[in-house]
Amino acid sequence: MSEEKSKKKNNIGLTVLILGLILLIAAVLSFFIMNLINNKSDDEKIFTTSFITSEVVKKMNYDNLSKITSSNMSKYYDIPDDIIEDSSLYLSTRADNFTEIACFRLTSKDNQDKLIKIINEYISDKKATYSKVNDKAYAIANSAKTDICYPYVFVAIAPDSDAAVSAFESVIGITQNDKKTQNKKTSP
Repeated sequence: MSEEKSKKKNNIGLTVLILGLILLIAAVLSFFIMNLINNKSDDEKIFTTSFITSEVVKKMNYDNLSKITSSNMSKYYDIPDDIIEDSSLYLSTRADNFTEIACFRLTSKDNQDKLIKIINEYISDKKATYSKVNDKAYAIANSAKTDICYPYVFVAIAPDSDAAVSAFESVIGITQNDKKTQNKKTSP
């Protein structure tokens, strides 16, 4: 019986050792997988355009802006559905304020040039409309800025468009170094 007890002790010891190794390997793998998931989520944050525009409006302390529903967006920007997957627009509710803040999320990078063309046409139409009618509105339309940080395209038609673009970049986490490497800022 002592041989049997010895075999049982050896089997129990071996089983404990194997279970310990399995637990250790599982813990190490879990740690690496969690780190990988956390790093990936930090790099690939996807925001809704509604969140982005509302945060820019807050950061810029814009008053008297109204959010336009996505169903009414086509009254302002004529963008085919296959170009963007999300959009948000805020317009001034006051007749003497011509501020507009918009953000679009592209369906693919291939559609970027198409969207920029549509935005530039929209801004050009605004300029043409106000050129001989309202100097203040014309100046604001003339200072419009568009910023591209794929998958987002941000449009600021405001007296302080540069500051609004900076607010946009801070919301999505673009740093000065990122801006230098991307060099994507354009003015229509």
